[in-house]
Amino acid sequence: MENEPEENLADSFEHWPNEPATRNDLRILATLVDRRFNKVDAQFQTMQTMIKEELFEFREAMRKEMFRFAGFLTFCGLTALGIFAAAFR
Repeated sequence: MENEPEENLADSFEHWPNEPATRNDLRILATLVDRRFNKVDAQFQTMQTMIKEELFEFREAMRKEMFRFAGFLTFCGLTALGIFAAAFR
């Protein structure tokens, strides 16, 4: 069974640092770079999902607060109108 590409690459460059790179070394390096990009891409997708969830929760919380504030203003307005109407009768 073969080692992981990371191990092969590390072994190759540790033991023969002055040797020119072979096609296999370049393939291993390309595999490493591809894996790292895949990991980063997966992390970005996870962050994007988390941000969307947080934004949805924030919107819902703001919507609730806006309705509460609108209800408070309506109550205050109707109360003030009732007080003024009673005062001028």
